[in-house]
Amino acid sequence: MDTPKYEKLFPVLLFSIGAFGLNNLFQIPDWYDEVQANAWTFSFQQVDVAEIILYATTSFAFWLVWKSRSLHEVFWPAFAYVGVMLFSSSWSLLFFGMQSPLAAFVNMVVLTLTIGIAALQFHRYHKAAGWLMAPCFLGAVVFAFNNFHLYQVYTQIVNA
Repeated sequence: MDTPKYEKLFPVLLFSIGAFGLNNLFQIPDWYDEVQANAWTFSFQQVDVAEIILYATTSFAFWLVWKSRSLHEVFWPAFAYVGVMLFSSSWSLLFFGMQSPLAAFVNMVVLTLTIGIAALQFHRYHKAAGWLMAPCFLGAVVFAFNNFHLYQVYTQIVNA
């Protein structure tokens, strides 16, 4: 067992857990009950499972890229990894904290693009790491469409 490779797994997982924690800090506003009643959306359990899969898969994929290299050598994949973590953890702030479904939708579009960039960056260094990002990308596309739908329903409720 090559200890230095596995030592790099700890900060990656810690960062991932922190990002997940940030995403779950905000209280759900009262208006969301009406949006949820009138929209096709995912349950909170489904969203949590998808988020855990995103954070874990992205972190493991980045670790595969980083484990045999210095952080300096993988600067751009690391930058993409941090971008995925930041955009995924900021959704809740935008949607629930700032109560802006439109900003949350834009965030999901940017997250989807960031996941695609991360996949390409990871693939340059470790092919399997790049392919691990494919389910994350597809999931982000689905959630982006769902966020657009939530924005439309929210707009109809506010304008009614």
